[in-house]
Amino acid sequence: MKSFSKKLISTFLAVLMTALLVVPSFAAEQVDYKITNPYETVDWDTWNTYKAQLHTHTLYSDGEMDITSVVEAYYALDYDILAITDHGVVNQGWDKVPEMIDIIGYNQYIKKIEPLDAKRYAEITAGVDRDGRGMLDVPLGIEMNALVVRKNHVNGYFCGYGQSILGTEEDYESVVAGTEAAGGISVINHPGDFYGAAGDIKKAQDPDNLRDWANIYMKYESCVGLEVFNEDDTISKHDRVIWDNLLMYTIPRGRNIWAFGNDDSHWEDHIGHTTNMMLMPANTVEDLRTAMENGTLFVCSKNAEYEIDPEFHGDGNYATVHRITIDEENDVISADITSDSDYVVEWVADGEVIATGDSINLRDYSDKIGSYVRFQIKNAGGILLSQPFVCDDGNMEACMIYYPEEKSYDNFVFQFIYEMYLFLRRTIIGAFIYDEFFL
Repeated sequence: MKSFSKKLISTFLAVLMTALLVVPSFAAEQVDYKITNPYETVDWDTWNTYKAQLHTHTLYSDGEMDITSVVEAYYALDYDILAITDHGVVNQGWDKVPEMIDIIGYNQYIKKIEPLDAKRYAEITAGVDRDGRGMLDVPLGIEMNALVVRKNHVNGYFCGYGQSILGTEEDYESVVAGTEAAGGISVINHPGDFYGAAGDIKKAQDPDNLRDWANIYMKYESCVGLEVFNEDDTISKHDRVIWDNLLMYTIPRGRNIWAFGNDDSHWEDHIGHTTNMMLMPANTVEDLRTAMENGTLFVCSKNAEYEIDPEFHGDGNYATVHRITIDEENDVISADITSDSDYVVEWVADGEVIATGDSINLRDYSDKIGSYVRFQIKNAGGILLSQPFVCDDGNMEACMIYYPEEKSYDNFVFQFIYEMYLFLRRTIIGAFIYDEFFL
């Protein structure tokens, strides 16, 4: 009898031990991510990082600096790529005066307008005084919707569309569609400025405010990204919040949105606040376009009012990311980072910081991850943002969010009044009143 009892107990303990070994293994296998890495195409051993500024202004529109001063200023700050994007005016090359618009190009009547000297243009683009590291003149850059009050501005590149188009209040789509039809790419600029979101984070989270942008990204692949840092971050304080909220909508539907950071420089003290660190095989127009389309870049800013502090201004170098490694088997994303100063890496999902450290095991945070993670690195030099890594656990449907339809009324009179209100708001005078008194 004792022998039978011992056998029974032994059998029970063996079964129990097996269960204890199997259950954790089974639980760990419940979440298995397919990670889409925006940097997958990067050859970390042979590609270089190029410092880019993609949104600037000159005397050709409402900037206060001539093009020579703007080009020389960015060249002196070691930028490798510079796009001139004047309002309604297509850049034809730093050494050429473009077609200017009478209303916005008022400087042509009060100041001497000259292009960059041809000899100096050749020196800068060849980098003769910078060990052969020339600065790329981004062709056919423009900021579209040139004369709108609400600043529904869109940057276009590489195609020349948008010259002299003054724009319609609140209409982003027309210029995005026109750019795509012309074979170019576009970026939506300073979205928070449109709704006055810097002063009210709820405006950056409101589905009624986000809906139109989300629809554009779902409809136009050529609209590659969103400007999430603008100049000293005063007007773009909550633009990363807008970005995260848009990502929560678009990524489960198969659409990523790349982040860009730009000076939007009009004056000398605007220059050098932001940088796009482009990862490319070579500094060519073709490689730049590919990098902008594929998202192989990091976004840097000296100012980060939302993430750091309104009084903070970076002094020194940003952190450097040398390599990103994806361990698909264990669902780990790691970054090889160096920095001149102490740094912290924060991992963001659905707009919230969920972890810190140079790597993240997605399984450890599966209850906090929706459809993506991204990282941000803070150091004395400022902040660096990665592009989003899509994290698909096989149940993207559960991440779907739905925006309400545009407001409408069953009552004919109410609907007519509402449509008249929208019509008046989208006129220049109406937009000014709305901007001044309702935002």
